[in-house]
Amino acid sequence: MSIQTPTRVIGHRGSPRRARENTIESFDWAEAEGADGFELDVRLTLDGEAVVHHDADVLAGDRRIPLAGLTLVELLALDLGDGMRVPTLRDVLFRYGGHGLLLLVELKPCPSPRAGLLEHRVACLLSEMHLFERSRALSFSADMLRRLKELEPRITTCLNFDGSAYRAPGRLLPELPKGCGAIGANIALAIPELFAEAAAAGLEAHVWTVNDPARAAELARLGAASVISDVPGEVGPAVRAVTGAPARLELVPAPREKVAPDEADSR
Repeated sequence: MSIQTPTRVIGHRGSPRRARENTIESFDWAEAEGADGFELDVRLTLDGEAVVHHDADVLAGDRRIPLAGLTLVELLALDLGDGMRVPTLRDVLFRYGGHGLLLLVELKPCPSPRAGLLEHRVACLLSEMHLFERSRALSFSADMLRRLKELEPRITTCLNFDGSAYRAPGRLLPELPKGCGAIGANIALAIPELFAEAAAAGLEAHVWTVNDPARAAELARLGAASVISDVPGEVGPAVRAVTGAPARLELVPAPREKVAPDEADSR
């Protein structure tokens, strides 16, 4: 897959400095700040439902509860604070899938009622909602991405990696699972040579986590497919200054009602 679109600004778990990460409130903030999309993390409940949460444990008040030990009904009953809840993946995709956003869905290795269930859930939902073009499936697990691609070849998969990943001598890219169309590199690894190697392989190159506007602009000049940021509202203008892309949300004055001369005199 060649890199053709301007660099997109992606909210990291929404806009986590505005609202609790991976919640509807956080995703709403990212969209309101003009993000081109957002990244979210998915895990399974005890009864096998795909839900949006990063950590293995859920913090509810002063309680820390293993998410994999909760059924969906039990999880939805937990108040994360200020009425916020852990959303299901279905609800998030349904709410935002038609908004023209790029949704980066990261699969987290987690306990599962049966092998490959999370991959199956993600593949089915992206297919059901026709989101192949407007989504990427990410993971640090090459095996999860391989299984996902086998289930649904139309999904674009993206291997996340940092400095701990093995890379062959002389190579900047790790070994990719079959059919992988993108990489998600830690910002410390985002050097010009990495982008050149990714472009030569026909791969999109996404970069996380980018909170400095100047660095975001530099990555846009290097051809990053996206910069994933905790502060999408701050890095967005810097990226758009490089790409020339318009802001997603611009206030347009409502057209003035045309008033006939006679009507105007009578008002």
